[in-house]
Amino acid sequence: MLPRDVYDSEVYKKNQKTLTIRGGGAFYSFARLTHEYGLGSDLVLEVGCLSIASAGAGYGMMIDLGDVSLDEITKDYPATLSLADYAVAKDEPQARGEQHQVQIGRILDGATYKDRVPVKIGTTFLLRSISYDRSDLLVAFRTVRKDTDGSVTIAWKLLKRFPKPELVRTIQPAN
Repeated sequence: MLPRDVYDSEVYKKNQKTLTIRGGGAFYSFARLTHEYGLGSDLVLEVGCLSIASAGAGYGMMIDLGDVSLDEITKDYPATLSLADYAVAKDEPQARGEQHQVQIGRILDGATYKDRVPVKIGTTFLLRSISYDRSDLLVAFRTVRKDTDGSVTIAWKLLKRFPKPELVRTIQPAN
């Protein structure tokens, strides 16, 4: 993943050739297996942090599991169970509330999940990414390497693909 603040910035575009990929290679979609921004991404690298790359009412959460082998993370791993059992918000007000909650820290089974984590090499993370009308995924990923330009290499595995979430649209009464 390329750092958004370097490769998707106006400064880079002025001084270098423009990257041909939308989003500057800073985004990744585990559902679509692409770095291209715009059709639903799950993760973004920006200012030394990995963040949920949701749009609209979509949201997600991550937890730093520490120096745990990616092979150890299965559907039966405790934090995996917490995220797998998490009930997705059904309507927009609830989804917006969840977006706010993961910004400050969402507590599930005594552990704190956030929408943004600092990059730490040799660390495994667990991610649940909810993109309404597109995908709902549970992924484990590990930061493998960081290059001098801030780019980060990750290894990952899909733990579970949930049914595509749908958001119940509520019509607000006119005043």
